[in-house]
Amino acid sequence: MDVNLLSRLLKELIIDNDRISLPGMGYFRTEPMPAYFSEDGKTIYPPSKRISFKADERAAGDMISRYYAAVSGIDAATAATELETFLRQLKYTLSDRKNIELPGLGRLRCTLEGNAYFVAEQDGGVFGQAFGFEPVTLKPVKTAVQEEPRSAEPQPEKPEPVQVSAAADVKSGKAGRIWFIVLGIAAAIIVAAVILVTLGRSGHLDSLIYSDEELELIQQQGL
Repeated sequence: MDVNLLSRLLKELIIDNDRISLPGMGYFRTEPMPAYFSEDGKTIYPPSKRISFKADERAAGDMISRYYAAVSGIDAATAATELETFLRQLKYTLSDRKNIELPGLGRLRCTLEGNAYFVAEQDGGVFGQAFGFEPVTLKPVKTAVQEEPRSAEPQPEKPEPVQVSAAADVKSGKAGRIWFIVLGIAAAIIVAAVILVTLGRSGHLDSLIYSDEELELIQQQGL
Protein backbone atom coordinates (compact mmCIF):
# COMPACT_ATOMS: atom_id res chain seq x y z
CA MET A 1 0.00 0.00 0.00
CA ASP A 2 1.08 3.60 -0.65
CA VAL A 3 -0.28 7.12 -0.19
CA ASN A 4 -1.97 7.20 -3.60
CA LEU A 5 -3.87 3.98 -2.90
CA LEU A 6 -4.89 5.17 0.57
CA SER A 7 -6.19 8.45 -0.92
CA ARG A 8 -8.23 6.57 -3.52
CA LEU A 9 -9.75 4.25 -0.91
CA LEU A 10 -10.64 7.22 1.32
CA LYS A 11 -12.31 9.11 -1.54
CA GLU A 12 -14.43 6.09 -2.48
CA LEU A 13 -15.41 5.34 1.10
CA ILE A 14 -16.29 8.93 1.97
CA ILE A 15 -19.03 8.99 -0.66
CA ASP A 16 -21.20 6.71 1.50
CA ASN A 17 -19.65 7.14 4.95
CA ASP A 18 -19.37 10.13 7.27
CA ARG A 19 -16.69 8.68 9.57
CA ILE A 20 -13.64 6.62 8.60
CA SER A 21 -10.93 5.62 11.03
CA LEU A 22 -7.19 5.46 10.46
CA PRO A 23 -6.27 2.94 13.20
CA GLY A 24 -3.79 4.41 15.65
CA MET A 25 -3.96 7.92 14.05
CA GLY A 26 -7.48 9.33 14.14
CA TYR A 27 -10.73 9.74 12.25
CA PHE A 28 -11.71 11.35 8.96
CA ARG A 29 -15.12 12.96 9.22
CA THR A 30 -17.31 14.52 6.54
CA GLU A 31 -20.27 16.90 6.47
CA PRO A 32 -22.42 18.20 3.60
CA MET A 33 -21.16 21.38 1.97
CA PRO A 34 -23.49 23.53 -0.20
CA ALA A 35 -22.47 25.04 -3.50
CA TYR A 36 -20.39 28.22 -3.20
CA PHE A 37 -18.27 30.71 -5.14
CA SER A 38 -14.49 30.69 -5.25
CA GLU A 39 -12.63 33.57 -3.61
CA ASP A 40 -12.24 35.43 -6.93
CA GLY A 41 -15.94 34.94 -7.73
CA LYS A 42 -15.22 33.34 -11.11
CA THR A 43 -16.04 29.70 -10.30
CA ILE A 44 -19.05 28.01 -8.72
CA TYR A 45 -18.25 24.79 -6.91
CA PRO A 46 -21.06 22.19 -6.69
CA PRO A 47 -22.48 20.71 -3.50
CA SER A 48 -20.07 18.21 -2.04
CA LYS A 49 -18.65 17.03 1.28
CA ARG A 50 -16.31 18.86 3.58
CA ILE A 51 -13.65 16.59 5.06
CA SER A 52 -11.83 17.06 8.35
CA PHE A 53 -9.57 14.98 10.56
CA LYS A 54 -9.52 14.44 14.31
CA ALA A 55 -6.29 13.02 15.70
CA ASP A 56 -6.80 10.16 18.16
CA GLU A 57 -4.23 7.42 18.78
CA ARG A 58 -7.01 5.26 20.20
CA ALA A 59 -8.84 5.21 16.86
CA ALA A 60 -9.77 1.70 15.71
CA GLY A 61 -11.79 0.12 12.94
CA ASP A 62 -11.48 -2.17 9.95
CA MET A 63 -13.49 -0.27 7.32
CA ILE A 64 -10.46 0.59 5.20
CA SER A 65 -8.87 -2.84 5.48
CA ARG A 66 -12.10 -4.64 4.54
CA TYR A 67 -12.64 -2.35 1.55
CA TYR A 68 -9.00 -2.75 0.55
CA ALA A 69 -9.38 -6.54 0.63
CA ALA A 70 -12.54 -6.36 -1.48
CA VAL A 71 -11.11 -4.14 -4.25
CA SER A 72 -7.68 -5.84 -4.28
CA GLY A 73 -8.86 -9.43 -4.15
CA ILE A 74 -6.78 -10.34 -1.09
CA ASP A 75 -7.91 -11.85 2.17
CA ALA A 76 -8.97 -9.62 5.04
CA ALA A 77 -6.07 -10.62 7.33
CA THR A 78 -3.46 -9.70 4.74
CA ALA A 79 -5.21 -6.42 3.99
CA ALA A 80 -5.34 -5.56 7.71
CA THR A 81 -1.63 -6.35 8.17
CA GLU A 82 -0.60 -4.25 5.18
CA LEU A 83 -2.72 -1.33 6.33
CA GLU A 84 -1.38 -1.52 9.88
CA THR A 85 2.24 -1.55 8.66
CA PHE A 86 1.64 1.30 6.26
CA LEU A 87 -0.15 3.51 8.82
CA ARG A 88 2.65 2.97 11.33
CA GLN A 89 5.16 4.23 8.78
CA LEU A 90 2.83 7.05 7.76
CA LYS A 91 2.57 8.24 11.35
CA TYR A 92 6.36 8.27 11.72
CA THR A 93 6.81 10.15 8.43
CA LEU A 94 4.20 12.74 9.42
CA SER A 95 5.93 13.33 12.76
CA ASP A 96 9.25 13.77 10.96
CA ARG A 97 8.27 15.79 7.88
CA LYS A 98 5.21 17.54 9.36
CA ASN A 99 3.43 17.29 6.01
CA ILE A 100 2.05 14.42 3.89
CA GLU A 101 0.07 15.00 0.72
CA LEU A 102 -2.98 12.85 0.05
CA PRO A 103 -3.61 13.35 -3.71
CA GLY A 104 -7.10 14.54 -4.46
CA LEU A 105 -7.89 15.11 -0.80
CA GLY A 106 -5.49 17.53 0.82
CA ARG A 107 -2.63 17.34 3.28
CA LEU A 108 -2.06 15.73 6.64
CA ARG A 109 0.06 18.02 8.77
CA CYS A 110 1.58 17.94 12.21
CA THR A 111 2.22 20.71 14.70
CA LEU A 112 5.48 21.10 16.62
CA GLU A 113 3.69 19.52 19.58
CA GLY A 114 2.97 16.41 17.49
CA ASN A 115 -0.76 17.01 16.94
CA ALA A 116 -1.96 15.88 13.50
CA TYR A 117 -4.55 17.88 11.52
CA PHE A 118 -5.89 17.91 7.97
CA VAL A 119 -5.97 20.69 5.36
CA ALA A 120 -8.39 20.09 2.48
CA GLU A 121 -7.59 21.15 -1.07
CA GLN A 122 -8.21 24.81 -1.72
CA ASP A 123 -10.73 24.21 -4.51
CA GLY A 124 -13.16 23.11 -1.78
CA GLY A 125 -15.16 20.99 -4.21
CA VAL A 126 -13.92 17.78 -2.61
CA PHE A 127 -15.83 14.76 -3.91
CA GLY A 128 -18.26 16.93 -5.85
CA GLN A 129 -17.35 15.06 -9.02
CA ALA A 130 -18.27 11.78 -7.32
CA PHE A 131 -21.90 12.96 -7.20
CA GLY A 132 -21.97 13.90 -10.87
CA PHE A 133 -21.28 17.63 -10.48
CA GLU A 134 -18.52 19.71 -12.01
CA PRO A 135 -17.29 23.20 -11.11
CA VAL A 136 -18.71 25.92 -13.36
CA THR A 137 -16.44 28.73 -14.52
CA LEU A 138 -18.21 32.03 -15.12
CA LYS A 139 -17.28 34.02 -18.20
CA PRO A 140 -17.92 37.75 -18.54
CA VAL A 141 -20.55 38.79 -21.08
CA LYS A 142 -19.12 41.06 -23.74
CA THR A 143 -21.41 43.73 -25.13
CA ALA A 144 -20.83 44.86 -28.70
CA VAL A 145 -19.93 48.53 -29.03
CA GLN A 146 -21.13 50.09 -32.25
CA GLU A 147 -18.71 52.61 -33.69
CA GLU A 148 -19.94 55.56 -35.73
CA PRO A 149 -18.92 55.37 -39.40
CA ARG A 150 -15.99 57.59 -40.23
CA SER A 151 -16.22 59.77 -43.35
CA ALA A 152 -13.36 59.97 -45.82
CA GLU A 153 -12.92 63.72 -45.38
CA PRO A 154 -12.84 65.51 -42.04
CA GLN A 155 -15.95 67.56 -41.41
CA PRO A 156 -15.44 71.26 -40.62
CA GLU A 157 -16.24 72.17 -37.11
CA LYS A 158 -19.48 74.05 -36.63
CA PRO A 159 -19.10 77.44 -34.93
CA GLU A 160 -20.62 77.50 -31.56
CA PRO A 161 -23.61 79.87 -31.25
CA VAL A 162 -22.92 83.06 -29.38
CA GLN A 163 -25.00 83.16 -26.29
CA VAL A 164 -26.01 86.52 -24.85
CA SER A 165 -26.37 86.43 -21.14
CA ALA A 166 -29.61 87.42 -19.50
CA ALA A 167 -27.78 90.06 -17.47
CA ALA A 168 -26.67 91.82 -20.65
CA ASP A 169 -30.25 91.83 -21.97
CA VAL A 170 -31.58 93.37 -18.77
CA LYS A 171 -28.84 96.00 -18.73
CA SER A 172 -29.45 97.04 -22.33
CA GLY A 173 -33.20 97.23 -21.70
CA LYS A 174 -32.71 99.54 -18.71
CA ALA A 175 -30.42 101.81 -20.69
CA GLY A 176 -32.99 102.09 -23.50
CA ARG A 177 -35.74 103.10 -21.10
CA ILE A 178 -33.53 105.73 -19.46
CA TRP A 179 -32.71 107.32 -22.80
CA PHE A 180 -36.39 107.30 -23.76
CA ILE A 181 -37.31 109.16 -20.53
CA VAL A 182 -34.51 111.73 -21.00
CA LEU A 183 -35.55 112.43 -24.57
CA GLY A 184 -39.18 112.77 -23.49
CA ILE A 185 -38.28 115.32 -20.79
CA ALA A 186 -36.11 117.29 -23.20
CA ALA A 187 -38.92 117.37 -25.77
CA ALA A 188 -41.36 118.56 -23.13
CA ILE A 189 -38.99 121.36 -22.10
CA ILE A 190 -38.54 122.46 -25.70
CA VAL A 191 -42.29 122.48 -26.33
CA ALA A 192 -42.90 124.50 -23.16
CA ALA A 193 -40.24 127.04 -24.15
CA VAL A 194 -41.75 127.47 -27.61
CA ILE A 195 -45.19 128.02 -26.12
CA LEU A 196 -43.87 130.60 -23.68
CA VAL A 197 -42.06 132.52 -26.41
CA THR A 198 -45.12 132.47 -28.62
CA LEU A 199 -47.36 133.71 -25.84
CA GLY A 200 -44.86 136.38 -24.93
CA ARG A 201 -44.78 137.77 -28.45
CA SER A 202 -48.55 137.77 -28.79
CA GLY A 203 -49.12 139.44 -25.43
CA HIS A 204 -51.11 136.58 -24.08
CA LEU A 205 -48.40 135.67 -21.60
CA ASP A 206 -49.12 138.77 -19.50
CA SER A 207 -52.76 137.80 -19.24
CA LEU A 208 -51.73 134.49 -17.81
CA ILE A 209 -49.45 136.13 -15.24
CA TYR A 210 -51.35 139.31 -14.18
CA SER A 211 -54.94 140.08 -13.36
CA ASP A 212 -57.02 142.57 -15.35
CA GLU A 213 -56.43 145.40 -12.83
CA GLU A 214 -52.65 144.73 -12.91
CA LEU A 215 -52.61 144.75 -16.68
CA GLU A 216 -54.53 148.07 -16.81
CA LEU A 217 -52.09 149.64 -14.36
CA ILE A 218 -49.12 148.43 -16.41
CA GLN A 219 -50.61 149.91 -19.54
CA GLN A 220 -51.18 153.30 -17.86
CA GLN A 221 -47.61 153.39 -16.68
CA GLY A 222 -46.39 152.58 -20.14
CA LEU A 223 -48.22 155.48 -21.55
